[in-house]
Order: sequence, then structure tokens, then C-alpha cells
Amino acid sequence: MTRNIPLSLALLCIVSVVQVLGFSHLTFFMVSPDAITIFLALIAVTTNQNTSTSFGFTAGVITGLLSGNMGLHMLARTVGGFIAGFFLTPKGSHATIKQKSRQFYGAVIAAGLCTNAIMAAGENPLGLSLAYRLFVFGALESLFNLILAVILRRLFLKQSLVN
Repeated sequence: MTRNIPLSLALLCIVSVVQVLGFSHLTFFMVSPDAITIFLALIAVTTNQNTSTSFGFTAGVITGLLSGNMGLHMLARTVGGFIAGFFLTPKGSHATIKQKSRQFYGAVIAAGLCTNAIMAAGENPLGLSLAYRLFVFGALESLFNLILAVILRRLFLKQSLVN
């Protein structure tokens, strides 16, 4: 993935636009799946923490420009990319595909929880309590992200996690 930084940046732009213009409108209990978090988790487990943090910042700039709240999105996505970077599986490790998949799923959950906690603390358009927002936006969205990550890994990401 490191050799394909321009391709990864182009994919990040596409995923960010699809997230803001598409996935953000697919809500269930005011929660929508977050494709950017899944993409950042994939970058984090295949490259390193610095790259995933940079990609998180870039995703925050793009989503902030599209949604109108740049500062909060930049902070949330940067922290999400940084947290996902803790789940890196080093190159040359003897980890099995099952262990690498667990690292990927852990990165999706941890990055999603942190990103959603920051977004829930910063935005409150409906006047809901902080505890409710943290539970609904944090836990439920992380669960949706995990389900989406499992589906994507089984269908498309088998080769990405083999290396």
C-alpha cells in the first residue's frame, strides 16, 4: 500500500465524497455507516501510523469542506487515523490471515469509537444528552462499521491483508 500513495489518495477522495453525499443519508436510528473509518483502518494495518494519521487529516479536510464543519472533522478523522495506527501488523510478521483480520476489525472499532466520540461531543443538532450521543453515535455506528468491514473483507479485501 505504501507504493500506491497516489492511488490511495485518489481512493480516499472518492470514499470521502461517497461518505458525505451518499452514506451519510443512509441512516438507521440517526446512525450511518462510515466508509472513511474502514478505509483509514485498512491504511493503518497495511502501512503505518504516520500514514494513517495523514490520511485521516486529509479525509477530515475533504469531509469538512463538503459538510461545512472543517475543524471538527479534521480533528475527529486525524485522531481516528492515529488510533487505527496502533493496530498495524508489521511487515514480515508471522501473523496469520485470521490475526491480521482481527487487527483490521480492531482498528475499525477503535477508530470508529474515537471519531464518533469527538463528533458527538462537538455536534449536537438535536439537543440530545452527551451520554446518549456517545452511546448511539459511538457504539451503534461502530457496530455498523464492523458489519460493513466484515462484508468488505470477505468480498474484496482478502488480498490486501495477506501481505
